[in-house]
Order: sequence, then C-alpha cells, then structure tokens
Amino acid sequence: MLRAPRTNPGPVLAVALAFACAAPAVARQSADPPRRVRPGEAATQAEGASAEPEAPRFPTALPAGAALPEAPKVAPVRADAFAGRVNALERVTACPKCDGKGSRVTRKRESRGQLSKPRITETAEECAECHGYGFAVTASRVGPVLDALAGGLAGLPPGLPTGPKLMDRARTVLVRVGSGGDLVDAVTAVDRNELTGGRLAKPGTPVTVAGEVGEPIGLPGGVRAYPVLVDGRDLVLVRAPVINAAPPRGAVLVGGALAGAMTGAEWDFGRTLVLDHGFIVPRSSPQMLRRDDPGPDDPAATDAPRNP
Repeated sequence: MLRAPRTNPGPVLAVALAFACAAPAVARQSADPPRRVRPGEAATQAEGASAEPEAPRFPTALPAGAALPEAPKVAPVRADAFAGRVNALERVTACPKCDGKGSRVTRKRESRGQLSKPRITETAEECAECHGYGFAVTASRVGPVLDALAGGLAGLPPGLPTGPKLMDRARTVLVRVGSGGDLVDAVTAVDRNELTGGRLAKPGTPVTVAGEVGEPIGLPGGVRAYPVLVDGRDLVLVRAPVINAAPPRGAVLVGGALAGAMTGAEWDFGRTLVLDHGFIVPRSSPQMLRRDDPGPDDPAATDAPRNP
C-alpha cells in the first residue's frame, strides 16, 4: 500500500502564526496611534478640566465704569514746617538709650602719676536696647508723627528749591520706620481699623497703613496707582506717590491723604479707597538697615583704600 510522504508541519504553522500576529499590527498602524499617557497625567488633566481659573490676587486694571475720586484739597505746608515734621519723626524713631547711635561709648580715666597726663580710654559697646540698629519704633510715639508727615507731603508746594533734599531726608526716615518689623502693625493699627471698618470718610485725612503691594495700574493721563491689600482683603490704591521706594511685590508701608472710595463699578476686591500725594516704602526687618563690614570679595572692600 502506498503511503503519502510524511511532511514536517512546523514551518507551515510558524508562517501561519506569524501572519496571524502581524495582521492586527498592520491594522493598528493604519489608524491614528493613541498618545501615551504618563502615570498620574490623566488625573491631572481631569482636575484641570473641571477646576475653574483662579482669580487674580491683585487687580491689573480698573473695572469698566469705575470712577476714582478727585485729589483732596489740603492746607499748604511751608518747607520749614515740613522739615520740622521730618526732624520730629527722626527723633521719635531714635533709640532713647543710645540717642540713635547704636552703641554706647564708655570713657575710663587712668592716673599715671603726678608728672604724667592721665590716660583716657574709650570703649564702644553695642546698645542693649536697640541691638546696635540705632532706633526703636514705639507705636504711641511714632503713629501721630507719621500721620503728620503723610499730611505734610500732600500740602508741600511743588517746585521748592529745597524740595529734593527734603524728599531724600523724608524717604530715609520713612524707610527706617518701615523696617520696624512687627511694630509697624501697632503703629498703623488705628488707621487700619478705621479703613477696614469704613468709618474714615473725610477727604484730606492723613492715613498710614501696612499691607502688600502689587503691580501698578495705569490710569488715564499717564498716572499710575499702586494696589495695596490691607489684612489681605481691603484694597487701597496709592495714586501717584510723591515718595516711591516700593518693591515690585511684597510688604510695604504706605501713607497719604484720603481722597475717597472708588464708585461706579463693583469688583471682587470690595470697597476700594484712594490715597493721594503719599509715600510707599518697603516694610522689612531691622537687619536690612544694618550693613556689616565688606568681605574680601566685596567691591566696596577693594575701593575702600582709594576713598579715604
């Protein structure tokens, strides 16, 4: 009996299996390949799709229809009277123990016999009251004088020959007050409570408050106003400050003459008050005013021998 030759099915099955596996792969390549999602990206995309955009913390422009009050009319202040207010603020911020010097000098006299002159030695010690900073901010002493200086800025006539020098002195002492740290809150507590309570409404009233500043807002006429959040919820606009040493963002001490509240529009920042002819200076710690000796890599150390 004749039998059919025996064949090995291995190669045939291998080719069939290879074709069967390649068919889905070819079909998948013809369609658009799905984008590979990294672990955790799907949850992030879902949250981003469902979450609403966060509201800006500071305004970038005034709302449509908003009307700002006019600058208040204040009594004029003579240059010598304004200089007196600057002097008064310097005095009340100086440390009473060291008279604003930051150190106390002790003199010791040593006798060297009848025929020799006595020897006098001086030793300087850091003031224990102000820790060498030279000033001490007390709320009961500084608050009224600070308000008086803010009102003087509004009444100072423009174009004074001594104006630039007075502004430099005022800026220096205001930055000094701003470096009072946490005591600034105590100094400005009265005005802050008046603002947040809505009881301060008389135009021209000098106001000093502490808060956080945002980017300036452009107003018609090329004027800029700086938004300042007081207690993180009440907004104050410092319009065209006379003294401006503000950081781009951060804690500040501001003051000026109250003009009134913004009208004609509502926005998420609530009641907005406007201060005119004022100042805006950084609020920092006392360490920012104290400069240590320059190190060897400091350019000031290299220039010191050439500048006796």
